[in-house]
Amino acid sequence: MADTVKSFTPSKVPSFDHEPSESQEIANEIQGLRSEIARLSSLLSEKTGAVYERVSDRATSAASYVSSEASSVAGTIKEHPAATTTLFTLIGAVGFAIGYAVASANVETKQAWYQRYLGDRF
Repeated sequence: MADTVKSFTPSKVPSFDHEPSESQEIANEIQGLRSEIARLSSLLSEKTGAVYERVSDRATSAASYVSSEASSVAGTIKEHPAATTTLFTLIGAVGFAIGYAVASANVETKQAWYQRYLGDRF
């Protein structure tokens, strides 16, 4: 019925070791993948360097433009202080008038909270 342990002879157990030819094929494939990764890495670094240079050039030109415009405005303010003061006062007055008009329009439409509940009783 049951075989004893001593009489049990294992049949041919499959080996997980690769054949030498399969091992060489895998090694070649790994080497190919490594070279492809190296190529992509160098291509990416070239593209990144080009983008960095382009952004750096544009940032430098933008900074110089802003600096020249700021110095131009500062020069105008130094040459004409009365006109500058008048301009800023006028801008402030217009802003105040717009704010006052908006606030006045909102006050007319608002009602006290108690008028919603007691409006008809008084």
